Amino acid sequence: MSETASGSQAPSSDEAFRLELREFIGEHAPDSEFVEGIRVPTNPAEEATIRGWLAALYEAGYLGAGWPPEWGGQPDHRATRDLILMEELIRARAYRPLDQVMLASHALLEFGSTEQKQHYLPRIRSGEHIWCQLFSEPGAGSDLASLRTRAEPDGDDFVVTGQKVWCTDGQWADMGTLLARTDPSLDRHAGLTAFLVPMDLPGMTVRPTREMTGSEEFCEVFFDEMRLGPEHVLGGVNEGWKVITSGLASERAFVGANALQLEMMFQDLVELARSARLADGSATAEHEDIQIQLAGLLTKVEAAKHIVRDVVERILRDDEHPSDGPFAKLAYSELYVELCEAALELLSSAVSVDERGHAAVERWHASFLWSRALTVSGGASEILRGLIGRQLLALPRA
Repeated sequence: MSETASGSQAPSSDEAFRLELREFIGEHAPDSEFVEGIRVPTNPAEEATIRGWLAALYEAGYLGAGWPPEWGGQPDHRATRDLILMEELIRARAYRPLDQVMLASHALLEFGSTEQKQHYLPRIRSGEHIWCQLFSEPGAGSDLASLRTRAEPDGDDFVVTGQKVWCTDGQWADMGTLLARTDPSLDRHAGLTAFLVPMDLPGMTVRPTREMTGSEEFCEVFFDEMRLGPEHVLGGVNEGWKVITSGLASERAFVGANALQLEMMFQDLVELARSARLADGSATAEHEDIQIQLAGLLTKVEAAKHIVRDVVERILRDDEHPSDGPFAKLAYSELYVELCEAALELLSSAVSVDERGHAAVERWHASFLWSRALTVSGGASEILRGLIGRQLLALPRA
């Protein structure tokens, strides 16, 4: 770290970037607070606000900074700044970009033709295009390679028939990244093709699913002989598995931000313990059993932070082990659930909550309803434990 003429230390480049970004978020982020588990707009006005916010982040050079300069990226970009971006969005409780758009842009940059890049990338940066993923199916979630949606060749075109589920933002999305089987005679990881799909094509039906949070984040999508042309193929016919797995790996740089999310949740839990009152008028935080519970949870939060940070450091050194991603995700999602359960236990034992704790209470209700979804999305905990056992411990497949 450099020193100024007066002898005081000047902030490092990343620290200066963080302060600059924090100021930008404070000035430009939408007024509404991001609510855990409600990641999609609920009406057209919210949708317009989200699109404008994402466009502002791209325009300012914060989102998409890691793209090649010819497509709008920063030539001096460092991967640590992707982590700083997500941390500051979490810290401000501001709306965060969905993985779907980042994964789509990565796949386009890595595998898209020049024409596809010229058409789609500027529309992502301007907020004109929101993307969704058309991957999971009723019988192919964690085991994606077993999918059955077909894209049957018909001359130069493909005719798509099948069903997808868990499509986040499907009803608002302009484009989707579809994975379908184009050659069933090949190995199940082969014979798959990735497609760039406009979400208003004839033969497609999008059906939102209401969740217990009250939002309609996920959708079912049905394909009834929907036609796609060769211009919709991304990365080559029967090369879809390579395209999709490369895209999924692109979100690894953001995993470190989850450590800050856990830290903020623990702070909320302490605030709740201080403001939740028992029948005798005392705060729950005054009681030894609660103090012991909080100390134990703090230990787990610190351990999870070190696990996640260690994974991020290896990613940045390009020294990542295949089990790192599953290990970090499992540590984060399982502790997320435990923190939510602890908060609900505190609330169930309290007769009132001081005014200072009301905001935390609202956040805990939303987080609790969302928490179990985290143990399924992005890889179910059971699947991740199996991967860790095989990849890290060299255990046989059960």
